Amino acid sequence: MSHRIRARGAWALLLLAILAFATTVSSFSTGGTHSSISAARPSTRLSALPTPKPYDPTYKAKPPTFNKDTSLWEPSAETEDAPYDAWGSFLRGGPTPFVLRVLKPADYDQAVFKYMAQTKCSRAEAQGNMDAFFNNAADWAYQKGEEARGRPMVDYTELKPKQAALVITWALFVTPFIGRIAYLIAFGDKGWDVSLTDVFTF
Repeated sequence: MSHRIRARGAWALLLLAILAFATTVSSFSTGGTHSSISAARPSTRLSALPTPKPYDPTYKAKPPTFNKDTSLWEPSAETEDAPYDAWGSFLRGGPTPFVLRVLKPADYDQAVFKYMAQTKCSRAEAQGNMDAFFNNAADWAYQKGEEARGRPMVDYTELKPKQAALVITWALFVTPFIGRIAYLIAFGDKGWDVSLTDVFTF
């Protein structure tokens, strides 16, 4: 009996791991066709890429600067306020940038300021790119590599209704549904014999 319970728990954890992979990568992809696992990090890695060009070349405000005494990026007097909050990041990039902005807002801002300084772009464009980066760094880097080769640029500031609807659907319906199934498999009496009735009976 204990062996079956442990086995069911392992399968449930595997199911949740697959769910986490799907919701942080393919389900919220913001562009490009290359998919790979990524993790949220409070800094961009542009050294291996050509410096990305700004989507809007007409933006001429003074970029943030790096303070060597504090080792922090600081906005200039011309740096605009954040164009949207954590929920805007959620709708554009999914749960990862949202969680990062809620739990580590200073780290998120540092990534945005650094990107602004390196690319001479607006804060809105930097936030859109960082949301895409934190959601899926590999896809974002792939897209930037393609842009450096002359492919069309992606406007990461745009809030696409279809993508926002997909994010909300996953967050409110698909993720809780699969999580409920995994819980019943691991800790319920029926194991893999759970039915839809079991799932919706609380």
